[in-house]
Amino acid sequence: MKLITSSHIQRLFDDSDVVALIETHLFPDETPLHMPGFQCLQNPRPVFDMSLVRVAVKHNGGVVVFVNDSWLDCVSLWKQSTDGTRLWLQFQRSGAAQLFLAVVYAPPKGSPYANESLFDNIAAEVGMIQDLGGNILLAGDFNVRTSAANDYVDSHYFADHMPDMFPLRNDFPEVLPERHNSNNGGLKG
Repeated sequence: MKLITSSHIQRLFDDSDVVALIETHLFPDETPLHMPGFQCLQNPRPVFDMSLVRVAVKHNGGVVVFVNDSWLDCVSLWKQSTDGTRLWLQFQRSGAAQLFLAVVYAPPKGSPYANESLFDNIAAEVGMIQDLGGNILLAGDFNVRTSAANDYVDSHYFADHMPDMFPLRNDFPEVLPERHNSNNGGLKG
């Protein structure tokens, strides 16, 4: 397993226009994260019941999106969930199709924060965007049960399916370790 080092993180920001982080563990009253040259939009999970916080200094869930300052004139916050599970951004550049980006963190099955209507809510939001004629990109951790199949989309898929307004990189370091879950005998691809 390769660990992501600070140089990997810096390179990610150096070469990116949008960086999304999920399960940020931020409390609602914490100061937004800061990365020079980027605006930070965050949606931390609210604390409805402190007994759900496993350790007094640890909080779970939440999403953060960093947008490069060069994009600020064409990006806006479209929608933000009240439960800290998702953040929608709308991108519109002159002459290009609209793109709606949802950054999602779905709590795993059995979590006290699990929301049975989360995917119905996302589907309804996707329907609203389809009515607006926009393109949709869903990103994040959906905590899906995929057994031995990958629970991510290979970056090569995007080269053929993303609008031209976003040039893509395909040189990310290998950072996906083997993971384990309970629905496939322990191995998660």
